[in-house]
Amino acid sequence: MRKSLLTVLAAAALLLCGCSALRLTPEDKARIAAQVQENLDNRKYTIDVTEMHPLRGPSRQVTGFSLKIDGNKIFSCLPYFGVAYNVPYGGGKGLNFDAEISDYIDTTPKADRRQIMLATYNGEDHFVYTITVFANGRASIDVNSRNREPMSYYGEMITD
Repeated sequence: MRKSLLTVLAAAALLLCGCSALRLTPEDKARIAAQVQENLDNRKYTIDVTEMHPLRGPSRQVTGFSLKIDGNKIFSCLPYFGVAYNVPYGGGKGLNFDAEISDYIDTTPKADRRQIMLATYNGEDHFVYTITVFANGRASIDVNSRNREPMSYYGEMITD
């Protein structure tokens, strides 16, 4: 009994030591924050989406979805689960499209984050994306449209 307790404690100590190695140094944090700011200033960034939150129902973990902004274009590849009020037969494009951005408003509500509101039309529906990007690269995306219930997504900006 005593030997197994010591084994468990030793394994826990190794696990905790391994987790502390994953922490970023202040230099790494500053480098990531500078890259995030540069990407936002250039309006060239991609957010890798890892979690989605429909208006109704539980949140879901997702992989392989992203939102890309490149100048005055948006490339939206996001899953949608929710009620659609008025869409073309077969469901339409949903949130999988690329289109021109009609409005782009970039604000800094707090020192550690930037908020972007952009509007676009994909040929079927008008969308308003509210993107909040934190200094560490984490991001949230809220999508509102005229013909679908709102959706929220969480992910991280890809920094090189």
